[in-house]
Amino acid sequence: MQFTLSGVSYTYPSAIEPILNNVSATFPRGWSGLLGDNGCGKTTLAKIVCGMIEPDSGTVTRGLFALMCAQETAVEPEGLSDFALDYGREARELRRIFSIEDDMAWRYAVLSCGEQKKLQVATMLWQRPDVLVLDEPTNHIDRDAREQLTCALRRFAGIGILVSHDRELLDALAQRCISFEAGSLVVRPGGYTAAHTQAELERTTALRERRAAKDSLARLAAEKDARAHEAARAKARMSKRHLDPKDRSAKAKIDLARFTGQDGARGKLSSQMDARLAAAQDRVANARVDKRYDGDLWLDARPSPRKTLARIEPATIRCGEGSLSLPRLFVGNTDHIGIVGPNGAGKTTLLEHMRSLFDQNVPTLDIPQELDALQRAEVLERAAALPDAKRGRVLSVVAQLNSKPDRILEGGNASPGELRKLMLALGMLDRPELIVMDEPTNHLDLHSVEALERALASYPGALLLVSHDRAFLTACINRIWEVRDEVVREVQDGTAFP
Repeated sequence: MQFTLSGVSYTYPSAIEPILNNVSATFPRGWSGLLGDNGCGKTTLAKIVCGMIEPDSGTVTRGLFALMCAQETAVEPEGLSDFALDYGREARELRRIFSIEDDMAWRYAVLSCGEQKKLQVATMLWQRPDVLVLDEPTNHIDRDAREQLTCALRRFAGIGILVSHDRELLDALAQRCISFEAGSLVVRPGGYTAAHTQAELERTTALRERRAAKDSLARLAAEKDARAHEAARAKARMSKRHLDPKDRSAKAKIDLARFTGQDGARGKLSSQMDARLAAAQDRVANARVDKRYDGDLWLDARPSPRKTLARIEPATIRCGEGSLSLPRLFVGNTDHIGIVGPNGAGKTTLLEHMRSLFDQNVPTLDIPQELDALQRAEVLERAAALPDAKRGRVLSVVAQLNSKPDRILEGGNASPGELRKLMLALGMLDRPELIVMDEPTNHLDLHSVEALERALASYPGALLLVSHDRAFLTACINRIWEVRDEVVREVQDGTAFP
């Protein structure tokens, strides 16, 4: 059993250019990683695989039961109540693996995003589809849940497609990686590390070939120029125009050169040189290397003149059906604070409480975990309404994060990752003194995560980040607040990472 796409193209109704253009791929049994920058078409391809949208052209395998687990968790997954009521062996085993309590399905709307994600994935696996597409399955979930997810996915026997930027998950599960590159799909064996190593080797080889081709073209162009000058001098020497009419010897030499074909030989050599030059130009044209921005993203900001942006006094606040105990804490104008803890502990609740304490006069960039339809529309409308100069600055930041700015503004088809980049770029226009981000790496491709990591690490103002990404936080923060067992505490070492 395998799933095949052949010559598939798709253009969104509001778009000018197709997001997929004559792409082909085959997905066999086992897990395949689907990689690429935000907005390249991964989710669109996944929807075509699952029959959620029809391609404009091309063919796809029919007759297989396919399900897609979306990035967003706000909408309750179809079949959740049936899964919750099933006490058969498979349902009980999935609930055990994911540590799902009996009442969680009935409290879906008030669960944390991480808890919702576990229910979402478990419900999909319980239905035992032939094809299962998981779109960023590790968004929102803590380290324990990641281990649970990996364990559960190893049991899946069908055709699995992982649309993910999680290197650990891809290395643990993927038998092959399929990457969007220059508008086509490239298949490489192994997980992310193996595929990425192979891709870098290919890129290095391509760069070397392109340099060699350009050097060869430059040498041939110089040689052709030199030969052209020599031919011009030879032609001048073959002319009798400037000879003394009585110089019979010189005239005889020119006649002999013409008779022996020396002038024709030069013409033949010139034609051969033209052919060699054309071949060198073709070699340069064929030695293509995809452009990628790998520099540092500069955030135009400065610290607040206030030394302290917020103070938290000891208190107990409501958190779901329980409470959260807060100690005395503060946020300095240059503090980079990471909020960590397991799913459902109350990190987002603490962040909401913090928002109520910040002075409205402090320029703040606040990017939530997820955007609803209204927020998505507002972000796109704000970008479209900017004056040309400001819009150029915003789109430049988006481009530096490896997304196509023009495609984002074409309509409402921007991916969650592209919208996060656009929100960051828009927010920087206000030169914020405080940045608040809930799960900042969710939805972002790997190159964008690395660029954002470098930018936030050097950001001069205050940061408040909620994240399960240990490597990201380690690079960006200098203080840690841990939320666990209904208590918030500041820790002085890295042992608090979930």
